[in-house]
Amino acid sequence: MKKVFVGIDFSKEKFDVAVIFADGLLETACREFNTFKTTVSGYRQLVRWIKQVSAGLDPSQWLFCGENTGDYSKPLCNFLYGKGFDMWLENAKSIRDSSGIRRLKSDRADAAMIAEYAMRNHDRTILYEPLSPALSQLRELSLYRQMLVRQRSGFLVRRDEKMLTMEKSPVKTMISQSGRRILSELDKEIDKIDKKIASLIESDGELAEVFRIVTSVPGIGTQNAVFMMVYTNNFRKFGYDPRKIACYYGIAPFGRDSGTSIHSQPHVHYMANRQIKAMLTMAAMAAVRYNPAIALYYNGLLKRGKKKQVALNNVKNKLIHIVTALVRKNTKYDIQYKISI
Repeated sequence: MKKVFVGIDFSKEKFDVAVIFADGLLETACREFNTFKTTVSGYRQLVRWIKQVSAGLDPSQWLFCGENTGDYSKPLCNFLYGKGFDMWLENAKSIRDSSGIRRLKSDRADAAMIAEYAMRNHDRTILYEPLSPALSQLRELSLYRQMLVRQRSGFLVRRDEKMLTMEKSPVKTMISQSGRRILSELDKEIDKIDKKIASLIESDGELAEVFRIVTSVPGIGTQNAVFMMVYTNNFRKFGYDPRKIACYYGIAPFGRDSGTSIHSQPHVHYMANRQIKAMLTMAAMAAVRYNPAIALYYNGLLKRGKKKQVALNNVKNKLIHIVTALVRKNTKYDIQYKISI
């Protein structure tokens, strides 16, 4: 069946496009290239141009594909989704790893590489689905809160260092007073955001229900629950598959075994969402303290000779499996739940 594969290389002010016409893995026509501005007008021009060069091929046979570049890729993806087109937003490393050795690096070449990836792997397409308005707002609030928390921590460390190292003087007094005011303002802003997050969750039925389920697990608090919901699109992004979520969070171990000389112990990969991995670490530590089933599971791993960090990583993995199952079944956590080692 003939299809049109549209590779998009996103950037701040423009995006480059490459179009491949193919029947299976066989290209049936010369490739087309173009560049458009990152504006709504540019998005409309893109659709008109694809209609023109595709020679009447039905839009249901079009597949747009691009690298996930965060905020740069979202506007066009949302536009295409809203117009009913198939959009595949793929991890950049997956695309680059499959492209082999490349002699040329340019925006046009990148767009062609992305279109080739879509053509060769279209049977593995995961269609783009935007976050709901409420979940999108929740994401922005949680990221902004994290930024303020980091600033507060850095400022607090710097202020404490000066208090210990500077001799008494009018300057030290001024710095101390100024520091207290700034910390007070940051605390107020963080508290304001926390209230807004709570209000936003309660205003949306689906968010409120998933939030209650996730936080019913002892050890998982508001911020952990919010990050889990945001980065999994309420767990739908990975089809409620805890193994895929664990890989995305960077807590699934990977081993290396080849021939007679390469035999390494499984370990987590360095490429992961480090922010949510850190949040999940805090949740695991809290669960070990306040969740009897998790504590029993963790201590059992230690008795079997597992190192503390390995056992804690197993707890993170177990939490993901438990939470995902609860959300999928739409049920809250049972405190009598028993975990097998």
